[in-house]
Amino acid sequence: MLITRDWWTLIQTGGLAMYPLLACSVVSVGVVLERAWTLWAASRRARQLQRMVVSALDDGALGEVTSIVRRDSSLLAHLYRAALAAAESPNEESWRLVQHRHHAALRSLKRHLWLIGTIGSLAPFIGLFGTVLGIVRAFENMAATGSGGFAVVAAGISEALVATAAGLLIGVVSIFFYNAFTVRVATMANEWREWAEELAVNLAGQRMREGSPARVVQAR
Repeated sequence: MLITRDWWTLIQTGGLAMYPLLACSVVSVGVVLERAWTLWAASRRARQLQRMVVSALDDGALGEVTSIVRRDSSLLAHLYRAALAAAESPNEESWRLVQHRHHAALRSLKRHLWLIGTIGSLAPFIGLFGTVLGIVRAFENMAATGSGGFAVVAAGISEALVATAAGLLIGVVSIFFYNAFTVRVATMANEWREWAEELAVNLAGQRMREGSPARVVQAR
């Protein structure tokens, strides 16, 4: 209870700018938690699917590969289904579909990241606005009392410093997670594309060994 009261007192001390900063912090925390869970779950499901597909390929069970991919509903499975179509009918349209599915997966992984990127850029400026309001308040108090003692300007300076610190803190944390998630998404997307291309090549190779050289030539 004491901690809650202290935080509320600090927010009130920061003045008007603290309310949009508080809203930004709530949105930022929500997006960070949602994206962290989503990316972790997507990565875990993708690796599980990849292990099952590789195991089936090693056993030479092409039908099992198709069955595994069609039963799965993960983002990687959508990309794999396009890769299966490209291996089955290797033409320009099929490979364009692979690229389309890859871009769709990338967009899904990046969903809502623009929010924390925007908050990371905007929060320091909101804090700066609070700084200006605090300085204005300090000068107004000086004008009202006709003196410039520390007690007169302390409230305005306190408001300015709290708003500045809050804006910088929210901005730094939001930009950190935005960059971290952006790198993670790019890594996952590139890895999935490599896996899809590897799947198509492996399927083409196995079909060639089973006696379908013409189709393999088209795929290459």
